[in-house]
Amino acid sequence: MWTFFLWNFAALAAAIYCITKAVIDLRGRRHVWGIVGLISAGVFLLTPIETRAVKIDLPAAQP
Repeated sequence: MWTFFLWNFAALAAAIYCITKAVIDLRGRRHVWGIVGLISAGVFLLTPIETRAVKIDLPAAQP
């Protein structure tokens, strides 16, 4: 369970870094790098994190 929180914290920290770097780049008129930073933050924030795995056994097909 603690690894779940560790990965969530790591993803949130990386997203905050990307947003901060993107704002600095956009203010410095480096628009391409600013957009890349915002896209990177979006990837970190929108990636689904599996909290619980569910296994479903389907019946085998009858020949």
